[in-house]
Amino acid sequence: MLPDGISLGRLQGPLSALASISPHFTGAVRISETGGTGFVLIQAGKPYASAFENRSKGLLLSGDEAYRYLFDRPSLESELIAYTAGETEVAREASREAGCLITEGGAKPSSRIGSVNTSCLDQIARQPGVVAVSVFHEGFALQSLGSGDFEQVAAVSEDLLRAGTRITGDMEMGGLSQIILETPTGKLIIAPYGDLSLCILAKPDANLGLIRLSIRGMQDNPG
Repeated sequence: MLPDGISLGRLQGPLSALASISPHFTGAVRISETGGTGFVLIQAGKPYASAFENRSKGLLLSGDEAYRYLFDRPSLESELIAYTAGETEVAREASREAGCLITEGGAKPSSRIGSVNTSCLDQIARQPGVVAVSVFHEGFALQSLGSGDFEQVAAVSEDLLRAGTRITGDMEMGGLSQIILETPTGKLIIAPYGDLSLCILAKPDANLGLIRLSIRGMQDNPG
């Protein structure tokens, strides 16, 4: 059980924004999103514990895993709770007992995020007919441009990508480069991108050739 502390107010935005708002903050960041709650504990601007649970998504994360997940979220509803030195010690001990402490390496943002070439994402988003483009990992959207329900799209795309990879493997077709689903109302293109994956939503009349060329450019230069 964490101390109550003193509420400093609510914020909306990525967890990374906290560093610029209050670089020396000590306390808890209580986080909520649809169907999920969690926290990050911070002492003098440095995170030391985290947990997150979303039963609708089957997520129960703690420590490094929870912190990286929350840090990667593009926007969060958060409440800042200030702790005294005594409350910080109580919170740290409670986190240790619950297995929520973050290791020194785990407090660093995911290296995968840094590897996303935003200019290439923008190049795909500018292609005629493209509605949205997203980079995802294990069913979670990491970085997106355009308009769409990226959480749903990333989850569905992950399922399709795994199925496609299994099928191409069973049929000895070599490595999967792209999956294209096309209906009268739109197109969905999914492609591996280094350790990550890409998905693109496009209108029915979008130029697939240009989009696929842009994807190939990202795949050939994943840095």
